[in-house]
Amino acid sequence: MNLKRVCAAALVLLIAPTARAQEPTDRLVHWLAAVEAHEPGNPGKVALGLAQWPGVELEEVIQEARRYARAFEKTRQDDANALLLRGAVLHADIARLIPDDFERRSPKQQQIFIVSDGREQGTRFVSIHWELGRSLLDAIAPAPATHRGALTWYQETARELLWLRSLAEATVHLPKARRIFPADPALLFMSGVLHERFSSASLQAAAQSVLTENRGSTALNSARAELTRAERFFRETLALEPHHLEARIRHGRVLGELGRHSQSADVLRAAIEEGATGAFLYLAELFLGSQEDAMGNHAGARACFERAASLYPRAQSPRLALSQLSRRTGDRPGAQRELQALADLPADERQREDPWWHYYNVR
Repeated sequence: MNLKRVCAAALVLLIAPTARAQEPTDRLVHWLAAVEAHEPGNPGKVALGLAQWPGVELEEVIQEARRYARAFEKTRQDDANALLLRGAVLHADIARLIPDDFERRSPKQQQIFIVSDGREQGTRFVSIHWELGRSLLDAIAPAPATHRGALTWYQETARELLWLRSLAEATVHLPKARRIFPADPALLFMSGVLHERFSSASLQAAAQSVLTENRGSTALNSARAELTRAERFFRETLALEPHHLEARIRHGRVLGELGRHSQSADVLRAAIEEGATGAFLYLAELFLGSQEDAMGNHAGARACFERAASLYPRAQSPRLALSQLSRRTGDRPGAQRELQALADLPADERQREDPWWHYYNVR
């Protein structure tokens, strides 16, 4: 994590009692030592040890740590904030590197469904350590919103949750981050990515399966509702960071999925004109082709799909799009040629690089 740089300076443990601070308990001393010894990004024995603590003890020691840090706010505020941040980094590392919460350890823990390929594979509980990290940062003085390290922590942990596909936890984590940092484009962008992913066919199918079989409730709304939320977040991202190319391409796609084809095409053309390259250019051309097709501009659509195919010759998405376009316009030989081109692609999917397959992954 880049938080290694934020936490690079050695932390002087605040173990001397003051008029406001009582002598730390043995449990707090143990926790303070663990925070001091922990190397960000490395689970290590320290993190493994804390990961075994009962949930109740973890929640209690975090409250002790918050009170302990507050006792030093006036005299050693930087040290107190550094302690809280390093503690949050430690607990985030436990959550992402040592996930083992298959049994409820705290009443606050949320039960979630594990989904793969649109199918529910079982349940588990969200790690308690994400909430412990957020709780520690809430105690930063004068407020977490004033601390650059707190923003970095929220940005990197949110990105990690999306990368790990811990989407249930992200639905708690990102709103909390936005309440503290409402105008941060990175957090707004990741919020858009989250809700765009919620609109995907695989997650919508999994959510419907859970509801149909009465196995619980889900945080997902309808695909259109999720797309509407994603559109707003991408629009807000671009208002703050107009040259955010990926946000522009995703915004264009979402507009198209909402049926706003002309707006979508304008946004995607702008992304191409702004200098999109590589995978971004491929996606922009692929999505623009779909919008041209939806508006009846079949020649324009074909040109877009062909440009996408030239960028990634072994990708199947533009070939499928070209085949379908040819079939709809009565060009049966053209449709067959594209199907043959698909059949000629390598059998090993690892050799058929297609950025669309990884679209929902956070870069």
